[in-house]
Amino acid sequence: MKNPSSNQLPLFPSQNSILSDSPYVNVQGDIPIDLPQGSFISVHREPALKLYSIGFQPAKSIPEIPRWFLSKYGTRSFTVLEPFAGSGTTIIEALKYGASIYWLDYHPLSRLICRVKTMQVEPEEVRRETSRIISNGLKREGVPQTIAFANKDFWFQKPVQDALEVIRCEIRNAEQSTQSLLWLAFASTVRKTSDMNDSMILAAKRSQIADTPHYSRGDVFHYFESYVQKILDALIERDHSLKDALKNSKELLIPDARNLFGEWQCDAVITSPPYINAIDYVWASKFELHWLGYVQDDHDRLCLYEKEIGTERIAKHAYEKLGRTGVDSLDQLIEDVFTGKIYKATPGQNALRARVVYQYFVDMQAHFKSSARHVRSGGYYCFSIGEKSRICGVEIPVAEIMAGLAGRAGFQPIFQFHVLLKNRRLNVPRNVGWAGTIKHDTVIVLQKAT
Repeated sequence: MKNPSSNQLPLFPSQNSILSDSPYVNVQGDIPIDLPQGSFISVHREPALKLYSIGFQPAKSIPEIPRWFLSKYGTRSFTVLEPFAGSGTTIIEALKYGASIYWLDYHPLSRLICRVKTMQVEPEEVRRETSRIISNGLKREGVPQTIAFANKDFWFQKPVQDALEVIRCEIRNAEQSTQSLLWLAFASTVRKTSDMNDSMILAAKRSQIADTPHYSRGDVFHYFESYVQKILDALIERDHSLKDALKNSKELLIPDARNLFGEWQCDAVITSPPYINAIDYVWASKFELHWLGYVQDDHDRLCLYEKEIGTERIAKHAYEKLGRTGVDSLDQLIEDVFTGKIYKATPGQNALRARVVYQYFVDMQAHFKSSARHVRSGGYYCFSIGEKSRICGVEIPVAEIMAGLAGRAGFQPIFQFHVLLKNRRLNVPRNVGWAGTIKHDTVIVLQKAT
């Protein structure tokens, strides 16, 4: 590893010996802890806990990765940090292992999902409140109009809007101990009863998809009740083995992973940072954000992007100028995107894409530095990320660059392997020459110097 002051990013150890056509190791179930360095693996997964399936989150990380890390490097006294909690996969795996975990996420829907997955619940109390909500809702005639956002009438039929407004009102009157679960069931109901195609992550209608069904107010209540039961089933199954461990999960009230403050320490960071230029998490969940009341209007929703790592919502005056990170190899790639060396997109798009790349790595650099202040000497940072991304025809070796940036923050790489991605749905189709497809996640383990 070069001196941290170097303006070049080093290659990961043994990177040159890893060939893209290396044979896959077919793994059935858990990833073996004696996996050879640099392996390419295809994971055939065992049935997971129902808990992993509740709550909408695009590109969920797989539990086998944090499970592998904890089995190989963990101790029972481990304290873990998950700074991009998402749908809570690492949280659950840490609790199953017996570790304590701190977690955070900038996205309000992700925070709700993680809170529900780690909350204590009394099933009968939840069922009583659900019955009350439906009973009152079916009888209610006057319907408030509290939610407003662009194109609401296009995406939500009038009976659906009325039913959702009634459920919102009734959840606010529910017992406080049940509200998080009820809100999560409500979020799933919002998504299901919108006129968005079921197979889409982002709000879209497609002519080749069958017509959207017409929903009645009763249909909306039916879906709400079924989602409540689905969550309850998952939490009841969870409690067979994890109920006593829930106390070891702590949410950090930190809104931004680039600035981790507070007097706390951890033994390892285990996470899957957001992909670069691939998924718009705010847009993907915009219906839920509005109906849950997490944002008050369209402008409020757009403000969430300020907390997002590598945001794509960048003012024109910012992206018209070429960004420089001070790392020569990375800056050359950014310049190649900016100038359209390989692919010239529509006017302004090369400059915007270049700024997205620049901002993503600047944000991750800040995150690594902030994380290093909270990881104990000899502790670890384990992340999985898309191995490479092609942006305006320029191939960005994301995993390699990330390892180099982490090295600048004091983490030395000690192990890596690659996981074949299966059914990983991204922001847009990646089958064009200038955009490319993310075929692998690369898992990298780094260690902080003692």
